[in-house]
Amino acid sequence: MIVLEGICTILGLAQGVLVAINKRSNWIFYILQMLGLLIFSFLNHLYGDVANNAIYLIIGIIGFIRWGKEEKSQITACKRRERIIYIGLLAIATFLVFSFLKNTDDPLPLIDSFTTVSSFAATYYMVMKKIDTWIIWFINDILYVIEYFMLPNQAVMLGVLNIVWTGLAVCSFINWRRLMKKGVSIS
Repeated sequence: MIVLEGICTILGLAQGVLVAINKRSNWIFYILQMLGLLIFSFLNHLYGDVANNAIYLIIGIIGFIRWGKEEKSQITACKRRERIIYIGLLAIATFLVFSFLKNTDDPLPLIDSFTTVSSFAATYYMVMKKIDTWIIWFINDILYVIEYFMLPNQAVMLGVLNIVWTGLAVCSFINWRRLMKKGVSIS
C-alpha cells in the first residue's frame, strides 16, 4: 500500500506543478495518478473516491484533448450567478452522496461525500479553464488532508501531497489570475 501511495504522490506532484504552469502534459500525469488512486481508494473502502477516480480517467482524457485544441481558450472566471448555482449543486450533491455512503463501511462518509462532489466541480472547471477551479481545489485539498489523516490506516504521503496541493492551488490561482488579466491562453 505504501508503494502505491508513494507512486500516486510523485505523479500528483508532477501534475500539480505542470498544471500550475499551464502545461497540457499535466493531464498525462493526472490520468496515471487517477489509476493509482482508484486502486488505493478501493483498498481503503473510500467508495466515493473510487467513483470519483474512475470518472476522472475519462475527464483526464477529455482535458488532454481539450487543452490541445488549436483554438486555445482564455482563462476566465465564473459569473456570480454560476458561482451561486455551483455552490447550491455542491451542497445538494454532497447530501445525496452522503445519504448513500453513510450506509456503507466508508469510515468518513461526510468528508468523502464532499471531496467526491467538489473534486468533480474543480476538475470540470480546470478542464474549462475557469480560475474558480483553484478556489474549489483549495477547500477540497484541505479536506483531503483531514480525510487522509483521519483514516484508520493513515495515508500520510497522500495527506502531505494534499498539503502541497493546497499551496499549489494558491500559487496556481495567482498565476492564472495574472495570465487571465493579460489574456494569455494555456499552452
